[in-house]
Amino acid sequence: MDRLPSETETVFDVFKQAGRQVSHYIIWFLSFAMGLGFIFLLHEILQMALFLRVNPWHLRAYRLWSIFIMGMALIVCMFLIEGYLRRSRSEGRLLGAALTVLSIELVLIGISAAALYYRSIRDFLLF
Repeated sequence: MDRLPSETETVFDVFKQAGRQVSHYIIWFLSFAMGLGFIFLLHEILQMALFLRVNPWHLRAYRLWSIFIMGMALIVCMFLIEGYLRRSRSEGRLLGAALTVLSIELVLIGISAAALYYRSIRDFLLF
């Protein structure tokens, strides 16, 4: 839990603690932005995968509900990530936790972008 500065702390300690808290929220916001990008990539993959196999009326419903469900999953993940970053900040290992969270998100984005790229290349070569 964050605490208020005491009389024995210097101004440098207060600014150091404030900098850690600000960096915690910057990392959390960056993680949220990457999560939104991941959702949009998954939405495109879902749309391409279902385009030729589903009735157009069903496709619209799948597209709208998929955004809603993935958005709710993103909100839950953001609460979990924020708690993990807060706990890591209080233990003094914020950098390691940030690298873990952001690298997992980058791997997921890379896999989904590769799947989307593979699908578009395959469609280009088949037609």
